Amino acid sequence: FCQPSGWQLFTERNPPTFFVAVLTDINSERHYCACFTFWEAVESPQQPQSHPRNGEGTEEEEEEEPSSPIQPAQLFAPKSLVLVSRLDHAEVFRVSAKVV
Repeated sequence: FCQPSGWQLFTERNPPTFFVAVLTDINSERHYCACFTFWEAVESPQQPQSHPRNGEGTEEEEEEEPSSPIQPAQLFAPKSLVLVSRLDHAEVFRVSAKVV
């Protein structure tokens, strides 16, 4: 199964999308996949704090420095709901997706 816009993370929330894909099985029967994709905020891992290099500073100095973790940018990941049917009723699926 493919996602036309890919599965990458974005720094902005994209608008929801809807498309219908048609899959054909080994018996030449068609299956209609109504795909509704929306963007959900995800937590990104904390970035490591910078530490003095080459022995600069002492342990006492490091302990006295207030720790200020770098706040990562909020990221958004695609999340898809897929309804698979043997019936070709794309407009019904589209209306149903808008309700969700």
